[in-house]
Amino acid sequence: MTASSSRKRNTQNTVYEALRKSILTLNLLPGTAISENEISQRFEVSRTPVREAFIQLSKESLLQIIPQKETLVSYINLERMEQEHFLRKSLEVSVLEPFIKKADDMTYLKLQQCIDMQAQILDTKDYLHFISYDDLFHKTIFEAAGQTLSWEITENFSGHYYRVRLLTTWLNGIASDIIAQHNNLLNSLKSRNLEQAHKILDEHLHKLDSEKELLLNQFPTYFKTETKKSFFDVDFGGLQIK
Repeated sequence: MTASSSRKRNTQNTVYEALRKSILTLNLLPGTAISENEISQRFEVSRTPVREAFIQLSKESLLQIIPQKETLVSYINLERMEQEHFLRKSLEVSVLEPFIKKADDMTYLKLQQCIDMQAQILDTKDYLHFISYDDLFHKTIFEAAGQTLSWEITENFSGHYYRVRLLTTWLNGIASDIIAQHNNLLNSLKSRNLEQAHKILDEHLHKLDSEKELLLNQFPTYFKTETKKSFFDVDFGGLQIK
């Protein structure tokens, strides 16, 4: 790779990472319109790396590109979120057994530190910071089990699930429940009780099911809604009816 192509790749990655973070953290709200010109001016780069970043984000279903019209930050799609959740759950449940076989005292200490930090952050309501330690807790489990690739897959394809997780922490009592579940999971892992760990993790990752209605009621403009087309909205291929 030449120095020029390397710089282009770095520029594209910088734009991509910045936009992705802004979308995931709801700094760019669902439905927000953005343009290549606007972003290229903001980052003081050409439109090419911005266009490539847009394409990459659209593949992750985080941007909706409407050709010749506009580009929108994708609304949260609950069907997509459930698929991302299924992927996360399937991989994480599978990783518990190798984790128990490989984890050492330093690993358990790191997990406890994540829980302690979440407890400290709870009163400040710094939800982004709270979620970052939630991610670190689960990432540590994957890494200790020797399954970093599985973690990268879940992280790279969970944009809708991440935004829902962030929103749920805004609901009263949810953050403290997460801390309690992490403590219970850690204790079961320490005691090498795989069956109990599976049960706790299943409850931990399934908590979103009971919260979807709350989220839809509190943040209705963030979610994709299906609208039925009128008969008169149908495109009949340019047929003119007189």
